[in-house]
Amino acid sequence: QTIKKQHINDLVDWIEANLTNDINIDQITLKSGYSKWHMQRLFKEMTGQTLAAYTRKRRLTLAAMALRLTRMPLIDVAVRFGFENQQNFNRVFKNHFTMTPGAFRRLRVLPVRHFHGRIAQRAPVKQVLLTVREEALQLQGETLEWECRYGDYISDRHHRVAEQVRHFVLAHQGAAHGWLGFQYGPGSSAVEQQHISLFRGVEVQPAADVHQDKPVRTVEPGLYASLTWSGTPEQLTRFIADIYYLHLPKLGVACRPGMDLLCLDLARCTADNIEGVFSIPVTQC
Repeated sequence: QTIKKQHINDLVDWIEANLTNDINIDQITLKSGYSKWHMQRLFKEMTGQTLAAYTRKRRLTLAAMALRLTRMPLIDVAVRFGFENQQNFNRVFKNHFTMTPGAFRRLRVLPVRHFHGRIAQRAPVKQVLLTVREEALQLQGETLEWECRYGDYISDRHHRVAEQVRHFVLAHQGAAHGWLGFQYGPGSSAVEQQHISLFRGVEVQPAADVHQDKPVRTVEPGLYASLTWSGTPEQLTRFIADIYYLHLPKLGVACRPGMDLLCLDLARCTADNIEGVFSIPVTQC
């Protein structure tokens, strides 16, 4: 059983790395080293889903995020994720998400109910809970902004997010809590670029002196999907992807505008392990 699981994990890694390439069931089974019949039977046995369905749903999910996080034309998104033409992409997308790609791109909220995550290889995180923030939260700190090619943020190949998080933790040793805020959107330098905003700060305490050189940001009250997490700074971006693709779809919610927040328990954080509560602003749908 362990050998089977490792074989499926290795195959999933290969599929995930090639979702933007022209792959089909024949190529996947060739990579596996098994016959097509045996590979599809083994995949269904170990994952509960077919190879074709898994590949299609993962491509549709990444295509949907590309619509929201880039300015790529619809035809470019369709071709990038393996669809023959825009007409075919529109049909399959609407069948899965119940709306056209254009309509999905124009929504104010981000519906995640039909998102499909990669097959989990790690122990499941604790249960995601819906919580209501009753009062606004005032945070003061700095915001870093940059652009990257769509898909590169999750891999964080250059450890940009990890190093900024590590630096923040080390700079605030002795404090009780620190806050990281994440926002994403289309980039401006090229159509395939996405924009990243990373806030690092602390809560403004009542009657405390506010440093004029650091802006204050307000986190609005409302409904949030929250869960506790611990891991290395290098695992953070993959963890965020898992929330959107694996855990939020189970709640039947949509993500509303606002920062995703990680409240760090700095007393328990080190340079190589961070702990805290991650919250995403959501709305019932």
